[in-house]
Amino acid sequence: MNHKTFFAFIVIFTILFLQDSSAQLFKLDANVELTATTYNPNTDPERTINRNFRDDDPFNPARGKLFPHLRFTNTFGFEAEVLFDNRAKKFDRSRNAQVRPDGFFVSVRGLIDNRLNFWLGRIPTPVGTFSPRSYSHVNPLIGYPLAYHYKVPYNVFVLSSEAANLFLRDNNVGAGTSIYEACWITGLTAFGDIESFDYMLAIGRGTLTNPEASANKGFQVAGHVGKTINQQFSLGISAGIAPYLEKESGLPTGVRVRDPKHFIAGFDVAAHLQKLHLIAEAFYNSWDTPQYMNEKSIHAYTWYLEGQYFILSNLYVATRFDQMLYDDITDPSTRQKTPWGYDVTRVEGGLGYRFIPQLNIKAVVQYNKLAHPSTKEITLLAFQTAFRFEDIQKIFGLDGSHKTPY
Repeated sequence: MNHKTFFAFIVIFTILFLQDSSAQLFKLDANVELTATTYNPNTDPERTINRNFRDDDPFNPARGKLFPHLRFTNTFGFEAEVLFDNRAKKFDRSRNAQVRPDGFFVSVRGLIDNRLNFWLGRIPTPVGTFSPRSYSHVNPLIGYPLAYHYKVPYNVFVLSSEAANLFLRDNNVGAGTSIYEACWITGLTAFGDIESFDYMLAIGRGTLTNPEASANKGFQVAGHVGKTINQQFSLGISAGIAPYLEKESGLPTGVRVRDPKHFIAGFDVAAHLQKLHLIAEAFYNSWDTPQYMNEKSIHAYTWYLEGQYFILSNLYVATRFDQMLYDDITDPSTRQKTPWGYDVTRVEGGLGYRFIPQLNIKAVVQYNKLAHPSTKEITLLAFQTAFRFEDIQKIFGLDGSHKTPY
């Protein structure tokens, strides 16, 4: 389903259901973040260590997200997520694009006692557990785990050779991700809770490593299954597979653009022990490489351990230890084994204080160590004020509860 078809569907759907205005329930929430960041000396502040392809970045000075929810009935509705980032640009960086819709989907909720729900449209990331925890009022830190945004030096748009791959590596250029949380795919998601299990299964155009791969007309299948052991412990597994290339250029004879696949598999575990919350995730990634001389695929591994300890009910300390690790490939010029990317280790830690439920203050330090021979260490300090607003529509009487005095 392309964007024009989807928007046409939304317009028709809205017109039909808004005939009965009594069934309408509108809800609007928002997040606003104001962040001051400093980098260590001799480090280019424009480095892409946290930055996404469109220059949006959780450490940018001013960011915000709007979450409109329009319920036509108790079951059917429309949900969206709109991002504002004061430094965001178009994908090709040709001009500023500070506002963009990240998600927009029809939702069908509560079927079979919440065992079955659907999203149709631009849908959230279906693997792992960080996507619902990425928002500033939930994320105890500011940055994202490497698995969800860090750009690996492999071109996922056009098939390339080992030499091209190593050129990107040595010049510190990222061209793909393990999971790209900053851009969702277009498709259909089924999710729900069954006994002590929760599940999410999605099929759509594009892929976790390259949402723009929808141009290849292939489909991604991805999902997550979680198990709640008790009130303190839960665990889950994730997997996804999809053709990841966007263009046909450079394909060997007999290889179609939909043949090379990106495969991801992962597991997660969480423990909530009174004042201490622990979450760990790990992912294995594989990209098919039919243009390489010696490898049929390349692999990367990424994992993190996150902890949050509440000193007081509204004061906490948090930290995240994070790594991106690469396998070796054969250098075509030397015939020697060499990693196709330079390993990255990240440690982010800080304090958070919630003055009121709607206001959280964070002070964070993030240390990045790269195996790259020239850019070895990047450290940044950040102070963030994060606001959470809920039910904004009530301020303007848009929820239907406003009564006229006449």
